[in-house]
Amino acid sequence: MYYQLIPYRVAAGDYLRQLARMYFRARWPWLVTPLLVCGALAVWLADVRWLIVAMMVLFVAIPMVLSLAYINYALSMEARWSLLEKSLTLTNDGIQLQFTDPRMHDHLIRWDEVSGIKVTGESFLVMLNVRRFTFLMIPFTAIEQSGIPLKQFAQCFRR
Repeated sequence: MYYQLIPYRVAAGDYLRQLARMYFRARWPWLVTPLLVCGALAVWLADVRWLIVAMMVLFVAIPMVLSLAYINYALSMEARWSLLEKSLTLTNDGIQLQFTDPRMHDHLIRWDEVSGIKVTGESFLVMLNVRRFTFLMIPFTAIEQSGIPLKQFAQCFRR
């Protein structure tokens, strides 16, 4: 197996959108429960102060949690792998990343570091075993412009 993609890059907004979807799907109960509890207390106790607390949770606490998630996931080296311009090669050893930026060193993601693949509307997300919510984003356009059928490319990740 040997596939090489033309050099491509992922827009930061696209990467962050996928990261936010994954994060919210996994964490939504923890983000919504304090709002519901404060809202219920405001109605049950007929006290507007609990409504103010709910608004503080919504506009202060939740953005702080999201900023910590951003620092933890979106500023990681693995996120940089997705965002910088690179050419990607699938080999028998793993996924070889060759960056056009001279400050970045080429990197091999071994197959045992890949936990799976998710397909979104416009890209493949190669899930990495580094930490939760860590993925390499490969847009369909980069695969199609390289002349590789999408189904054939996706079958490389079945192990």
